[in-house]
Amino acid sequence: MTHFTGTAKSIRLVGGARVLDFINTTNGRRPGTALKVMEERLTSFQFFFEWAQHASLVSAQEFDAYSSMVFDSPISYQPDLDAVIAFRECLYAVFHPLSLGQAAPAEVLQQINLTFQQGVTWRVLHSVNGMPAWAWKPCTNAQELTALLIGRLAIDATQLLVSGDLRELKICTATDCDWIFLDSSKNKLRKWCQMSVCGSREKLSRLKQAL
Repeated sequence: MTHFTGTAKSIRLVGGARVLDFINTTNGRRPGTALKVMEERLTSFQFFFEWAQHASLVSAQEFDAYSSMVFDSPISYQPDLDAVIAFRECLYAVFHPLSLGQAAPAEVLQQINLTFQQGVTWRVLHSVNGMPAWAWKPCTNAQELTALLIGRLAIDATQLLVSGDLRELKICTATDCDWIFLDSSKNKLRKWCQMSVCGSREKLSRLKQAL
C-alpha cells in the first residue's frame, strides 16, 4: 500500500456526491485494476478531519471548535481512523456493484442501516428565528466526533441510495482508477471520473500503444 503525500485540500472532489468523494479517498481495490498496490489517502485521523472540512462534511465553525481536540491531543486516533476506513469500505461494497448495474448486498445494506440509525441520534431540532431547524449535538471527545462524522456519511449514503440520482451512478473506466461518480452529463455517456485526468491519461496510453 502506498500513502498519499499531498494535502487534504488537493484531493479532487469529482464524485458528484460527498459520500462518493469519501469512497474515492483510496484507489486500487477494484478487481482487475492496473495498479499493483492500493493508494491510501486517509493516512491519519487528523488528515481525515482536514478532508472533512475540504468536503464540507464539517463546517468552518465546527473545524475551529474541534481542532484542538483533534490536533493537540496526545492520544492515539488509530481506532477512530480504523472505524472511518472500515465504514468507507462498507460503502464501497454497496456502491461498487450498483455502479455496475448489480444488486447491493443485503448484509452490507444492513450495516449502513445500523450506522444511519446511530447517526440520526446526533440530530436535534432547535429554533432559528422562531422556526424549527436541524442542528447537531456537540462532541466532547474524539470518539464522539468519529461517531458524528460517520453518522453524517451514513445519512448522506441513505439519501443517495433511495434518490433518482442513483441512476447516474458510474465507475471510472480508466484501468488504474476505481473512483465512483454521478454522471450528470447531458447525454449520460461520461466514461471517466474526470476527463482532464483519467480521460487524458487513457487517451495518451492508447495513442502510445497505436504507435
